[in-house]
Amino acid sequence: MSGKIQSKMFVEPGTILDILKKEVDNGFNHLVTVTAVDLKESIELIYHLSDLKGNIKHVSTRIPRDKPEIATVTTLIPGADFYEREITDLFGISFYGKQTTTGRFILPECYPPGSPPPLLKNVDSNQVKDTLAKQETCEFKATTLHAPLSPESVVPVGPYHPAFKEPEYFSLVTDGERIVKAFLRIGFVHRGIEKAAETRSYLRDIFLLERVCGICSASHSWCFVEAVEKLLGVEPPSRATYLRTIVAELERIHSHSLWLGLVGYWIGFESMFMWVWGIREEIMNLMEEISGNRVHKSFVTIGGVRRDVSDSLLRKIQERTKEFGKQFENLLDTLVSSEEVIERTKGIGKYDIEVARKFCTVGPVRRAAGELFDVRKLEPYGAYTEVDFEVPTEEEGDVYSLIKIRVKEVLESINIIHQLIEKMPSGNPVPSRYFMGTVPEGEAYGRIEAPRGELFYYVKANNTHNPYRVKIRTPTLANIQLVANILEGYSISDFPVIVTSIDPCFSCMDRVTVINSSTGEKTVLPVKLLKEKRRR
Repeated sequence: MSGKIQSKMFVEPGTILDILKKEVDNGFNHLVTVTAVDLKESIELIYHLSDLKGNIKHVSTRIPRDKPEIATVTTLIPGADFYEREITDLFGISFYGKQTTTGRFILPECYPPGSPPPLLKNVDSNQVKDTLAKQETCEFKATTLHAPLSPESVVPVGPYHPAFKEPEYFSLVTDGERIVKAFLRIGFVHRGIEKAAETRSYLRDIFLLERVCGICSASHSWCFVEAVEKLLGVEPPSRATYLRTIVAELERIHSHSLWLGLVGYWIGFESMFMWVWGIREEIMNLMEEISGNRVHKSFVTIGGVRRDVSDSLLRKIQERTKEFGKQFENLLDTLVSSEEVIERTKGIGKYDIEVARKFCTVGPVRRAAGELFDVRKLEPYGAYTEVDFEVPTEEEGDVYSLIKIRVKEVLESINIIHQLIEKMPSGNPVPSRYFMGTVPEGEAYGRIEAPRGELFYYVKANNTHNPYRVKIRTPTLANIQLVANILEGYSISDFPVIVTSIDPCFSCMDRVTVINSSTGEKTVLPVKLLKEKRRR
């Protein structure tokens, strides 16, 4: 479940590494994320740590705005690297002692040195937009990622590439066909969700935040609402929690089905792609009947859900998912016996549980290496305490294991849905009126198991209609570091299969660059590659 943050461990900046080491040694070895909050006189950094029993700790430190620097914790937790680099771009904090690549991570290369970081409170999004508009068009310099390596040994993949449905950049240092080192640059899908959330009411933010991702939009709205409800002290009706859970599991089925089709496509099993994407349409149709929408469901709201689901529709969901389950059982039999699938995925992209922990991975990626890390079990929320279900795990930590886990999870999701429908309580799940008021001062977090893994929201309120700070850590940002690591040693032909194996959503990951908060107009990233693509 989510929770109100009533106590934080406050430490001096100079002791952060020692304190975190003690907590890691005590079992809190999963760094959920690092949240930065501009308090105007200082910047607070909150390190959210979790153990494998569902407990979470928040270690906080404050650094002066006029000297924003602190020691890196990547020497202790390598997975903190991307979290720190994100904070450097967006808050201007320098993490000294880092041994990894420096340079821009989210902001464009032409963001002027010395300009205020965009997520500071005294920076207006229009100001940032104007600053970028005045800059000369700059070229994305990929070689800065891997200097001083010879450019002849580098294979660029992206930002636009047939293997990507969204723009992203990988720089592969190769020895012939073998990948020696992989570097990653994010930030090409530029939206300003976190900045924009500060300028909208809590109710309007629900619709904004579910647009972080079109595949798991209900997970984002639910995670945010969980945190807000904790701040308000609101408990939604039982029927509402059951309906939220049903929609979340339908969304998991849809997400895994979509992913399985893409894996089939990239391993050359195109008939699987057509097969899975055909039967997934049934889930999309059910989503539309439940919420009125196939993609952005707009179903969850503060204090409940936006519409009830009739008993007749619940029975229809039960019948259709039962048939869907039969089709997926046939699919599982095909996958585990297909030489084509086994040959192309077994032993590809291997990693063990120690590597998975080191890079703070979540979801099926963590479970494929043998660890039962699922927020539905660790820190139950919604109606998950009311049903019996298994969380599939594998030991091999390869693409083949990820395929088996996700197919099994689809079958478990169907099992969960059927139990919830059988136990569905009565009552009205729709609030008598939508929440439009202020939220009392406080901090809370939302933590749920989205289809790709643990999704985390931090919300800080200050007695106004708008949140003071909304921090989002998506599963892809947690898992993408593992990909850059395990690509080493594999061939270039394995690249699309390994990247696809974690089910990446780059729009989820690249969620926080600048947007015009008053008009919603997107800021254009002045990158030469982008303009050339538009001309073509």
